[in-house]
Amino acid sequence: MEQNIQEAMWSLTQKPIFATSAERFLILNELKSSHKELPLPIRFSKVLNALLSRVSVPVEEYDLLAGRCVDRELTADEEELFQAFIKHPDYLGKTLFFSSGHCTYSWDMLLEEGLTGLRQRVLSRIENETDKDKRIFLTAIKEVYDTIIAYLLRYADAAKEKGMTEVANNLRIAACSKPNSFASALQLLWTVTLINCAYISENPTLTVGRLDQLLAPFYEGDLKNGILTRERAREYITDYYCKHNLIMGRGEHQLGDETNSTTFKRIPNFDAPQYLLLAGSDEKEQLAANELTELFAECIVPAFKNPVVVVRYVGGMNEKAPRLWKILSEKALAGASLMFYNDANVINTFRRIGLPPEDARHYAHFGCNWCSPGDMGGWMNSSPHSWHYDSGMSEEEKQRKQKISPMRANSPHSWPEDFVEILRELSKKDPESVSIENFYTAFFARMGDFFERKLAFFSRELSIRKRKPSSAISFTDCFLRGSLESGECFSAGAKYHFGLGSFQMFGTVADCFIAVDQLVFTEKKLTLKRLTDAVDANFEGYPEVLSLCRRADKYGMDTPLSARHTERLSHTACDMIIQKNKPYFEKERLFLIPCMQSDTWHLKYGETFGATPNGRTAHTPFSQNTRPSNGACVNGLTAMFNDMLRLPQDGLVSGALNLDLNPSQFEGEDGKNTFSALLATYFNRGGLHAQVSVLDAKELMEAQRNPELYRDLRVRVTGYSGIFVDICKKLQDDIIERMK
Repeated sequence: MEQNIQEAMWSLTQKPIFATSAERFLILNELKSSHKELPLPIRFSKVLNALLSRVSVPVEEYDLLAGRCVDRELTADEEELFQAFIKHPDYLGKTLFFSSGHCTYSWDMLLEEGLTGLRQRVLSRIENETDKDKRIFLTAIKEVYDTIIAYLLRYADAAKEKGMTEVANNLRIAACSKPNSFASALQLLWTVTLINCAYISENPTLTVGRLDQLLAPFYEGDLKNGILTRERAREYITDYYCKHNLIMGRGEHQLGDETNSTTFKRIPNFDAPQYLLLAGSDEKEQLAANELTELFAECIVPAFKNPVVVVRYVGGMNEKAPRLWKILSEKALAGASLMFYNDANVINTFRRIGLPPEDARHYAHFGCNWCSPGDMGGWMNSSPHSWHYDSGMSEEEKQRKQKISPMRANSPHSWPEDFVEILRELSKKDPESVSIENFYTAFFARMGDFFERKLAFFSRELSIRKRKPSSAISFTDCFLRGSLESGECFSAGAKYHFGLGSFQMFGTVADCFIAVDQLVFTEKKLTLKRLTDAVDANFEGYPEVLSLCRRADKYGMDTPLSARHTERLSHTACDMIIQKNKPYFEKERLFLIPCMQSDTWHLKYGETFGATPNGRTAHTPFSQNTRPSNGACVNGLTAMFNDMLRLPQDGLVSGALNLDLNPSQFEGEDGKNTFSALLATYFNRGGLHAQVSVLDAKELMEAQRNPELYRDLRVRVTGYSGIFVDICKKLQDDIIERMK
């Protein structure tokens, strides 16, 4: 496996930054205007067939799993053609190959029935379907299965020509029947993943499922029948991990651009994470972990970016499965692309929203740091054919969509801006008539109004989608149980529809509440007007006010004041979102997911906004996700955890914690044990999430100066990992500040 790993590492660190999926682009450029006379679903299946029948099927003699694509730098003439292609009005990334990501598939259905079984299921549905649009939709899905089967058989022939009999046999089984072994099952899963991530979706961000649960019957059966050993299974898993990294590019997608990143247009999967879930609870609410869970954990290569392993932590997991926990915590300490979610927190929140226990437990990760109702949920921000729906909208509806749908928060600069606006308003009133209660009332009035408007907008858009639920298709629909049963695109016909109710920059807002309460109302060191004047002046001419604001308590310090405001602010926000959801959930199973997620928007928003009352000066970053503001955790990790444990344990579905550690803190076996115990304690007490980076700020600064000496240095960004020297300086600087 060493050769496989080295090849994957080269792809991550040395692949030319402007490498392009050349075959995909050249073929799609020829096809971009083809079959336009056909219904959209049939056009999709025809174009996909033309693409997959022509791309090469490269295989290397050291492959255990087949499935690669060809990435290379373009010639000057090809580059000119490429630039014209992505600007063309018929560019397929906008008109046909809609992103089939930020989701998961019904992987269990695929393994239970195989492609031929799914094909037969769809044929039976077509025979009994009277609705014309649904027949077209289902026919397109049948044609997609035919295309994948033919692609697998071409790959089998290529493997056979190289004398790779075992690989060829697994490919033929994946094509022509249900998978009957661990190897053929993993081959089928990888092929479907590859097609979506390498050829169809730009930014696929696909969750590949709870593989330890899905593949356990195949693994256990093969061991029993003597056709597989633990070591051979390890090799298959490692090659599966390697394959994920081969199809990536270089750079970073949230703050990178075409000058410093491969971009999704060149390589569709260039910086997209694929999420692999492990452990979690079973139907009896017990830890679902087995020997395969350990194997998937053991095979994690810390230097890889993909797949991102998401551990669904079950209370007491460190004691119920001590060997597994030791492996996982040591992989995290090694900086692997690994994150932990508290299973009970997520399930309990979904149940409060209204999902029945079996659906709540079925949740999955669906991108960056969010959890969703798995293959039963359709994300309202991601429609596979929004332009098609636009054709059924009135002008008023289109204008409303343009105004509302991109909004992530009430104000252009998110919730800290709302707080500052409230500060300005209240500073004009009689000081004797104002208290911290006025801030809470005004803040939640704004937040509540925004979430109500967002739900109302999504409800209107959903009604528009349902006008033509079978009129378009995405690759996702071919592997969703709901789409096959309903004959409708998942963005219209999913069991649940959801958006994000995100409390962005929570730490900054909490610190603002704390500062005002402490300095104005409790200690009376400042008046509201003086504080407002100082903030509006970016503290210029107000050095004593800036000093007071920076010395005020902060979220993450575990003081009585930080505890009180952390708990009140977070619980009230989450309770309000869940309450606002109720009428929409009851009527159409539509809801907002309560979360604290900002990704890298804390940099973009902070860069363009002025000062805030917590002592943050203008044009500097806000806090990120659930994490306290940089520099706030002066009382250590335990104090930070204590404040974070005051966040609602049944009111947040998502919210990332970048847990940044210095290597010297946890050196040697004793250090590993200390970290393992610390992390387990945090989750056993109800902590929601953690993803770990173990790096030294000085090393990162040295990497900025000498990037070629640090090509393999990785950092956790937000739900995905980045090669440090390949990401832009703005993000590098923010990560360094996190580490200080």
